[in-house]
Amino acid sequence: MPGGFVRLPRRCAVAVAVTTAALTLAVPARASAAEPPPCRARPAEAHVDWTGRNFTGDFWCELEPGWIRIQSRSTSAVIGRMEFSPGWLVCWKKGSDYLGDDRWYYTQGDRVLASPASKAWGYMPAVAVKAPKHPVAGMPECPWTDGSSSPAPR
Repeated sequence: MPGGFVRLPRRCAVAVAVTTAALTLAVPARASAAEPPPCRARPAEAHVDWTGRNFTGDFWCELEPGWIRIQSRSTSAVIGRMEFSPGWLVCWKKGSDYLGDDRWYYTQGDRVLASPASKAWGYMPAVAVKAPKHPVAGMPECPWTDGSSSPAPR
């Protein structure tokens, strides 16, 4: 047949159309890939960072694996790595712009890479946190956002 088309008898064409429509309706619609899931607040979770600062409550979020930096700047030293998702975050602060966002989240990485005393506590850029908007709704701003880059040891 010219052009590679096969002409089906009318009965077959109707059956194919009905089957295609049924399959289309049977496949559930997927959520938009552009809208990440919201982070989940966990108000009872407790964490103590490398300086001895206590945090009550965290947010459980989907994350992109990546580097943890000692300060909220893209030029800051890498001290850890976040390897698993989801993961928890305790607060956010502004820092240097990284891929269009200047918010950074304070957390503890899954693996220590440098500065063992920090126990991989540091900052992840907002672009690595899969959330509908930044900062994450309800997450507190880090208490040391008075211009300093990291928590003061206690």
